[in-house]
Amino acid sequence: MKRVIWATVVIAALGLAGCASKTGYQEALSADTALKGNSKNYAATTERTFAATKITLVRRGFTIESADAASGLIKATRNLQDKDDPDVSYNIVTTIDITPAFSARDATVVTASANQQTVLHRQWHTWWHLLWLIPLFPTGTEYQTVVTKEGNITEPGFYNDLFAAIDADLNGTPDTEPAKQADSPPRQ
Repeated sequence: MKRVIWATVVIAALGLAGCASKTGYQEALSADTALKGNSKNYAATTERTFAATKITLVRRGFTIESADAASGLIKATRNLQDKDDPDVSYNIVTTIDITPAFSARDATVVTASANQQTVLHRQWHTWWHLLWLIPLFPTGTEYQTVVTKEGNITEPGFYNDLFAAIDADLNGTPDTEPAKQADSPPRQ
């Protein structure tokens, strides 16, 4: 009898311990799940750094969704087609905070966070069937998009590339040259 009571107590304790485990939202602010390498200091004013960051994102193909110089926030998105699979695309959303550094005058801290969705695009034809058995000819096309993966971009390479590009734009040596303007307008 004591064994049955003891087993019941142990099972109840394990059940309660399982209820006390962390869920996704509880880990959201945990130091274990925080992004690493997503912040960098620059020896430039916040105004220069803000402008360089905006132009860097635009040169890299991002669309600026919102930019507020007063708060130092930029939100940008980019949609990329997979090079190997035309049915897969990637939606990248990045938020960048640009604030004055507390340690030095005319210094700025840039902190970025990015999220990526992997999207599968499906297409199939609907067919007219003879006696509901034999497909004879297509009657239409249906499309569907499915998010197959979503989450934060945690790889330091993404942030290293972003900060290197901002460095280049701050130094006046962007690695992508803007298109030269023609001397005359194009013919129509």
